[in-house]
Amino acid sequence: MNSLEISVRAEYTPNPNSLKFISSESLIDYPKSFSYLNIAEAEQASNQLAIKLFGIEGIIKVFIMNNFVTVDKEEHINWKDVHLEIKEIIKTSIVEIRDWAEANKPDESEIDTSSVDGDARSKIEAVLDKIRPALVADGGNIEFVDLIDKDARLRMVGACGTCPSAMMTMKMGVERALLAEVPDLVETVTQVF
Repeated sequence: MNSLEISVRAEYTPNPNSLKFISSESLIDYPKSFSYLNIAEAEQASNQLAIKLFGIEGIIKVFIMNNFVTVDKEEHINWKDVHLEIKEIIKTSIVEIRDWAEANKPDESEIDTSSVDGDARSKIEAVLDKIRPALVADGGNIEFVDLIDKDARLRMVGACGTCPSAMMTMKMGVERALLAEVPDLVETVTQVF
C-alpha cells in the first residue's frame, strides 16, 4: 500500500484539546479501541503508531479505533503547529498499525472481564450501541466495564474521556437512556477512569 493513496483528514471534536484524524483506510479490523495516556503505556504495548505520535511535543493522549485516531494535546499547543505531522505519521504507519492490531487481537476471554451475565450485558450493550455513533463521531467511545448492584460502571474513552461535557453526556444522555430502556437492570451510572 502506497501512503500517497491514503488520505487522512482532521475533524474537530467538542473537546478543544482533541482532534479526530480519520483515515481513508481502516487501522483496526475489529471492534476494539486502544487508548494510551503517555508514551510509557504505548511502549509497553509496543504500539509504534502511538509511540511516534507521543514523539510530537505536547501530545498527551492517543486513542485508536477502526479508521480513526483521536489525539489530545496540551492546552498551550496550537493544532496548526502539529496537525500536519500527525496526519503524516498516521498515513505512513497504516501497514504497521494493521500488523500490530492483528498480532494483538483480543480473544473472547479478554473482551468480557466483568461478572455480568450474557443476557444483562447484551441488553446494556444494545442501549450503548444506540449512543455510540454520536460518541464515535466526536472522536471517542463508551465502554461497559461492569454492573454492580444495578450501578452500571462505564468508561468514556478517546475525546469523550477528557471532554469538558463528559459528565453531562454521561448523566443526561447515557444514564437517561439506560434508565428508560433497562430499568430492571440499571438504576445508576458511574463513570470510571
